[in-house]
Formats: sequence, C-alpha cells, structure tokens
Amino acid sequence: MKPHTAGTFAVVALAAAALFLLHRLIAPILWASVIAVATWPVHERLRRVGGGGGGSGTASALILTGAVVLFLVVPVTFLGLRAWREAPELIALWTTSRQSGLQTPDWLATLPWVGPWAAQQWHLILGEPGALDSYGRSILGALDFARGRSLLGEIARHAMAFFFCLLVLFFLYLDGDLVAQQIDTVVARQLGPAGRRTLVVVVRSVRGAVNGLVLVGLGLGVLMAVAYELAGVPHPAALGLATGLLGTVPFGAAMVLAPVALYLFAVGKTTAAMVLIAAGALTIFLVDHFVRPVLLAAGLRLPLVLALLGIVGGLETFGVLGLFLGPTLLALVAAVWRELAAPPSPGDEAAARP
Repeated sequence: MKPHTAGTFAVVALAAAALFLLHRLIAPILWASVIAVATWPVHERLRRVGGGGGGSGTASALILTGAVVLFLVVPVTFLGLRAWREAPELIALWTTSRQSGLQTPDWLATLPWVGPWAAQQWHLILGEPGALDSYGRSILGALDFARGRSLLGEIARHAMAFFFCLLVLFFLYLDGDLVAQQIDTVVARQLGPAGRRTLVVVVRSVRGAVNGLVLVGLGLGVLMAVAYELAGVPHPAALGLATGLLGTVPFGAAMVLAPVALYLFAVGKTTAAMVLIAAGALTIFLVDHFVRPVLLAAGLRLPLVLALLGIVGGLETFGVLGLFLGPTLLALVAAVWRELAAPPSPGDEAAARP
C-alpha cells in the first residue's frame, strides 16, 4: 500500500470512528454550528465594541450564548406558565368527561362549511363517558411503549442535547476564528480555489436560511399576535407564538390563521373574522412571496422553487434541523453544478490541447 493511500485510509478511519463515537451528539453539534455561523457577524461586532480586537471575546461568547438560552427558554416558560394557569380547568374538564362524556361546544356546529361534520366527529370520539380518558391514555402509551422511551426520559434526552449544544456553541464563539482558518486551509489544500468558493457559499447559505426562516417567522409571529389581540381572540400571545413557529415553513402560518378565523365566525364575530382573514392572508402572502424569497435568494442564490424544495425535503429528512440543512445542501449542489457547467477559461483550453 502506498504511503499516500495509507494516510488517506487512516484519516477516513479516524473520521468514521469519531462519527461513531459522537453519533448521538451530532444533532446538537450541528445546531451549535448553524447558530454560530449565523450569528458570527454579531459576535465580531460585540468583540469590537468590547475592545476584544482579535482576542478570545469571552464576554461576547457569554452574551450570545445567554441570548440563545433566552430565545429558546422564554417561549417554553411562557407556554408552561400558560398551561399551569389552565391546569385547574383542564382537570375539572377531565373529571367531568369521565362521568358524562365531553359535551360538544355550541359554537362548533356553527362553524362555516365543516360545523355539522365537526360536531358529529366530536360526539363520536369524545361524547361517551371516559372517552377522553381512554384517548389520553392511548397517546401516552404511544409515547411510552411504541417509541421505547418514557416521557421523562425523552425530556431528559432533549435537555442533555440542549446542554451540549450550548457548550459547543460557547467554545465555537471562543475558538471560531482558529477553526475557520483550519477549515479554510484544509479545503484550499484538498479542493483548491473551487473548494474555497464553495465554502463561502455554505456560510452564506446558512445565514440566508436563518434570516429567511427564523427572523421572518419571528416577525410574522409578532404581527399576528397583535392582530389576534385586536380581533379579540383568546390567548393571542400563545397563538402568535404558534404562528411564528409554523411561519418558519412557507405557508405554515395559515395552519393557525384558518382555525382562528373559523372560531371568530363561530362565536359571531363575523367582521373581526373577515378583517383578520384579509389582513392575515395579505401579511402571509407578502412574507412568503416577497420578504422570505428576497432573504433566501440573497443568501442561497437559489431559485425559489429549489429553496422551497430544500426546506420541505430537509424538514422531512432531518426534522427541524433540516430547515437549514436542506436549503444549504441544495445551495452547495447548485454551486458545484455552476463550477462544472462554467465555460472553460482560455488557460484551460490551452492546457487541454495536445
């Protein structure tokens, strides 16, 4: 075996061993990498403001890591407090359903188009005494036995993944410059100028995906929460949060807007429902067809159809992380294709002549 071949084999074997060792932590590491790449310009500004210059930027790393904690923990805490406030009413409802079944709400039958069918389904599924109890136990059983993990075990697993994501993110902020320099050196040595250009595309794609999905979803959630409040919808903040989360996926916000509008029709707030539909549909249309494509196109340099395919395909394959990996992967494929399909330069043509 030649020395060069042996060295390549050793590197591949070591990489495979490392991936096998860390395969349960790959998702947290990828999440930390996506967040670090997307927020690196902010990290550099904070270092300059703090006088860090080319130093480690420990203060900036602590600030940004803390910001990520707040960004993720605050919505979960809000939903938890909301659920805690609603717990007594839910317990009373559960107790009543075990004795006499869960009665069909009066407003359900008045829903436009689907009211009678929805009321009938409610009566068949939840109208019998103990039906809600059996339905809830079946869901908990599916979570516990079908997936082979208890609910507490699942929560502990996600908490541990979140901890390691924050740990990796903090050290990426501290040593990101060195890691980026090493990656650039390896890519330039192994793949040449084309590899370095592709590396730039990857970084730009991740930032474009974050701007086009997360930031747009947050803005949409805030706007719709205000609209829900003005329309008199119960729990507008929670519904706005749900709209923002689903709004990270194109056309996902409509999945919250539609039932909210139907509820307003059912309780007799016809004018509020029509205004909410018009304003919400217009906002979602502008976001999905103009704002998001501009941000995605600026970062990914992809046609809109490929960006949408990357989002949907990534979500189906990798889960929530695929919202960023999918478009980035297609942007990488498109960049490689452009390199291969580019017309040859005069120097290449001269070298190709016999």
